[in-house]
Amino acid sequence: MKIGITSDCSSGLEYAPFKHNIKITRTTIHFGETELVDGIDIKADEFYKKLRSTDIVPTTSAPTLGEIAARVEEWKKEGCTDVIHFPISFGLSAYGINLPNAFEDMVEGVNLHVINCHSACIMEGYCAHYAEILANKGYSIEEIKEECQKFADQTVAYFIVDDLKYLVKNGRLNAMSGMIGSLLKIKPILRLWKPGTIDIFEKVRTRNRAIDRIKEVVSEDTKDAKEVIYIVLHSDCENDAKELLEDLKTKYTNGVRYELTTVTPTVGAHIGAGVLAIAYIVLDGLKEKI
Repeated sequence: MKIGITSDCSSGLEYAPFKHNIKITRTTIHFGETELVDGIDIKADEFYKKLRSTDIVPTTSAPTLGEIAARVEEWKKEGCTDVIHFPISFGLSAYGINLPNAFEDMVEGVNLHVINCHSACIMEGYCAHYAEILANKGYSIEEIKEECQKFADQTVAYFIVDDLKYLVKNGRLNAMSGMIGSLLKIKPILRLWKPGTIDIFEKVRTRNRAIDRIKEVVSEDTKDAKEVIYIVLHSDCENDAKELLEDLKTKYTNGVRYELTTVTPTVGAHIGAGVLAIAYIVLDGLKEKI
């Protein structure tokens, strides 16, 4: 049995700080009447420049069955009998939930499996990468699913957004909370964690206080962990992200890796420009190194 890995472009794998051989399915970003395929028609730098220059709040469309089938066909040509697909968290988009049934028999001779990573951005990408490592070492589908569930449970991200309108427009925050937050200049600390959903972790009055509070929370969360990957993510605020990353390197001594990456356009459409996040992946208890 040979296993191939696919993921969607919300995973940020095109901006990944590691090498991989994961095939990426594409989402479409809608700027009003204009349709752009993430990673083909538009990249992160250009996307955020466009986002800052318009009042349009973009929306996205999930990868089509045909798009997913095309990537599976590519794996079939390389001798794969099974493909594991990592969509964005089921709690953020439902397209992955019914995918195995919808996909049934679309590519003869290949079984499609779907794993819920409970995450997005490069955390989703890291989960897919871990599955790739396991597959290359000969783990079975069930063993990979079990390990990836553990991986997902040990992955958390805290972030702040610059403008609440994207979360409100895309249904991640109710309109009243968004209006009050904007009027009072409240910077809610948002969390993407084990359930695979985004919640408001805490409300802080300024961006700097929110960043300091996130650092405190992450430190508390990971204080007993022996090996952690720390990741700073940003959407068009790279200088702030670099400064934050250097700070983490001195504060978190259990880090085995400190990474900096951008939020992919597919996710940026839902949270806007100016987002800053700290994510961590606890590696303790995993069967293989990543």
